[in-house]
Amino acid sequence: MINKDIELLAPVGGMESLYAAVENGCNAVYLGGKLFSARQYANNFDLEELKEAVEYAHLRDVKIYVTVNILMDNGEMKEALDFIKYLYEIDIDGIIVQDLGLIYLVNKLFPDLELHGSTQMTINNLPGAIFLEKLGLKRVVLSREVPIDEIKSIKEKSNIELEAFIHGALCVSYSGQCLMSSMIGGRSGNRGACAQPCRLAYSIIDYSTGDILSKEWDKKYLISPKDLNTIDYIEDIINSGIISLKIEGRMKSPEYVATIVKNYRKALDIGSDKITKKDKEDILQIFNRGFTKGMMLGDFSRAFISSERPDNRGVPRDELLNKAKESYMKENIKYPIDMEIKVSINEYAELIIKYGEWEIRTQSKSPVEKAKNLPLTEKTIIEQLSKLNDTVYYINNLDINLEYGAFMSLSEINGLRREGIKELDEYRKNFNHREKIDDVQYRKRIEEIFEPNKNNTLSKKNISIRVSNEEQFQELDLEKLDRLYIGFYNNLDKIIPMVKAKNKEVYLWTDKILYPKDLEKLMDIIKPIEHLLDGISVSNIGTLNFVKDNFDMDIHGDIGLNVFNSFTAKLLKEHNVNTVSLSPELNIGQIEELCNNNYNSYEAIGYGYLPLMVMEYCPMSIIKNCKDDLNCNDCPFSKGYGLRDRMNMDFYMERKNGTTTIYNSVPLMVLDSIDKIYNNHVDTIRLDFTFEKKGIREIQSIYYDYAKGIATEDERDKFIKEYRNKNKITRGHYFRGVI
Repeated sequence: MINKDIELLAPVGGMESLYAAVENGCNAVYLGGKLFSARQYANNFDLEELKEAVEYAHLRDVKIYVTVNILMDNGEMKEALDFIKYLYEIDIDGIIVQDLGLIYLVNKLFPDLELHGSTQMTINNLPGAIFLEKLGLKRVVLSREVPIDEIKSIKEKSNIELEAFIHGALCVSYSGQCLMSSMIGGRSGNRGACAQPCRLAYSIIDYSTGDILSKEWDKKYLISPKDLNTIDYIEDIINSGIISLKIEGRMKSPEYVATIVKNYRKALDIGSDKITKKDKEDILQIFNRGFTKGMMLGDFSRAFISSERPDNRGVPRDELLNKAKESYMKENIKYPIDMEIKVSINEYAELIIKYGEWEIRTQSKSPVEKAKNLPLTEKTIIEQLSKLNDTVYYINNLDINLEYGAFMSLSEINGLRREGIKELDEYRKNFNHREKIDDVQYRKRIEEIFEPNKNNTLSKKNISIRVSNEEQFQELDLEKLDRLYIGFYNNLDKIIPMVKAKNKEVYLWTDKILYPKDLEKLMDIIKPIEHLLDGISVSNIGTLNFVKDNFDMDIHGDIGLNVFNSFTAKLLKEHNVNTVSLSPELNIGQIEELCNNNYNSYEAIGYGYLPLMVMEYCPMSIIKNCKDDLNCNDCPFSKGYGLRDRMNMDFYMERKNGTTTIYNSVPLMVLDSIDKIYNNHVDTIRLDFTFEKKGIREIQSIYYDYAKGIATEDERDKFIKEYRNKNKITRGHYFRGVI
């Protein structure tokens, strides 16, 4: 039998879904308000509904976690904190967060509020989990790709609670490492507005020729994952150290929530081997895109992807829908209480109600009288105290201490019961028993925290460059850069001194996703050249903590850390991150607000094919029917190929160290606007070279020369015109922003 202390965490998009989840056996639910939630298109809850939801859930011993899990700019932070203050005061049990800046502020203002790190923080290794633990988070929702063995290691070597998705829709990319929706359509997945480009049809092309690689797989749903279904593997998941089993589905129907929760509750109570064929048919019918056990349990390639169609295949029977609805339309679950009543002549009657560790005592309004006619009987007391149909309780034990000859009216006995139940309800509704926050002191603290830390210094107008291979490095003019990020690991002992000889900074650039074996390799790479490096660039929380713990050198925070506000930059500064790349989803106005606080030194990307998705899955594997990913680095299909969408846009793909990166179809180029970016207190503009094979030196030269005042505006404009005659470009979000 499964440990019943394991939390079954259900998705809730509205009040009816809440009833469905609770009545079918969940221990906890997660839901969102109208703002600041990563499911903006769910119904979600207004303020009054949130309070009602908390009271309803707490009376049924169910915890409520509220999603405040989007990236926020500086202008949104005060409103978000006011919202969290409200959540704190209505006694929610915790909030799910993604934004490091919000974590920083919540720790300052609400230090006893329970924080859970969202899966969008991309925690896939032990150093990442430990970093969140250091920040005071109680729980982390692990990346969906983390294998069972790694989960066990994280559990053994950390104290943070582990939560994992066990059922529902999957992101093909590592959560939080996807810009595809925002770059294509302006709707950010990190802001709760994902347009789900992964659910569209694509073809795989040879990038050098433009030819479609496979007619069989032409215009198929090559990056659309199946739905996760782990009901047959619950024991394995729990044994790995997961204490909270999370079901996806805040945009699904109440009937869906009821059906899925009911069956996973059954698996937890009696074991997954007891789940019947009928139960599994119900799960299949209520909603599915085909099912996978997920990468956590070893599925990839064709077992992971629903290539033929991206939508629901389940067609629920009326019988199933009606049964699901019936399961929550009335109160089915009652909770046991113990009662003890003392009735003595000339004394105040006392009713004691016990629920778990709680004890409520109520007294009669007046002393008990001596009966003039018929005395009070135990039968009468039992009848009146048992009138609990309009409550969530039933009497488990009832002790009656009744003096013979005593008399109380029925209304007095009923009054004791009603008052006691009411008091118990109020106590349980607010079982965290937080003190109300003083509004005056809160506002004062807010003003202190948000007092402008003005940046009156002029931009350094630096140019940094990242190269991905040695061939690109050879194309560079080492005089025309201020910092170099090296994104390859061969011949570093010879290459780095060449850069240092020009008195330029050199940083080692690291991949966005690193597992323990990758971190070990990184250690071996860095140690021989540590004395040559000025620093290391990191794009993942786990890598940040690993570098911080193992090396005494400067750290740069790349775009994977999602610096969307100045408080994120401040938190990172406190953890040895002395320069940060701004999120490419920010616009100029947001950048101005962020960089006006001199909490860090800021870098913005000014050129490059931006990474749209970083994923463990390889689209080439579905065509080649790969059996494993052990030889990806030697695979001839690891680079040189791409995806073509329905609009005939081509997206380059590259497989490296077990992850696939999909790049934007056109490069970002803001050469004509770098003055505006620099004038917003951005110190450095970065040029990212990824898969380019030509034109590198020319791009480098015009950016550097114009930034340093060597090239004129006319020379700049001439270059842009000539470049655009040959290439399409994008200005990214600098002048539009994202939803």
